[in-house]
Amino acid sequence: MMASPVDKEGWFTWKVLKGNISREEYKEIENQFNVKLPDSFIDWHQSYFFLGGDCSLVRLPYSNPLQPLQELKAELDWHIPKKLAPQKIYAFGSDGNDSGPLVFDGRISTKNNEFPIRVYDEDFGGTLEGLSEIIFSSFSKLLECITHYMNELKTKRNYEIIPEFFELDPEGAGKTGIDYWLLWASGLRTEFEEFGY
Repeated sequence: MMASPVDKEGWFTWKVLKGNISREEYKEIENQFNVKLPDSFIDWHQSYFFLGGDCSLVRLPYSNPLQPLQELKAELDWHIPKKLAPQKIYAFGSDGNDSGPLVFDGRISTKNNEFPIRVYDEDFGGTLEGLSEIIFSSFSKLLECITHYMNELKTKRNYEIIPEFFELDPEGAGKTGIDYWLLWASGLRTEFEEFGY
């Protein structure tokens, strides 16, 4: 996966590799942890092996070819996700503010398990009071918004891009997720005004 030599500071460029994890392996994880994963999430995760899924706003589980499902299992194998799963709330990543896991809300029946996404505040210890409003209407919309965000960072400030999620995902980010995303944008703007980044 290394696409360049290691530089003097220890950094290197890497590239994704074509994935080969079977759907059956994801089904085993679903059974092991009593969760359901959206088809779009499985399609995305199994497409490539990659060593990072952090874009600052969300942190998604990477897929190291030497241990391809280890990071996904780590998202599910701790006390908060284990308490949420029986309530049909399924952890799969982390919020960029470190408040807790990103979760699929499986209480809402959808085709292909395309559950809406919320953030869970881990300080609530597994009770449903820790759930945020829906911040994305589906994993497909999360990918669309985050891809847009990463592309637009080439020419815009991060806090300018976030409100564009409202048009890209009017049923999630642009509906119940507005306050969550406006708070993110405000914090990033303040950070830029105070520190210049």
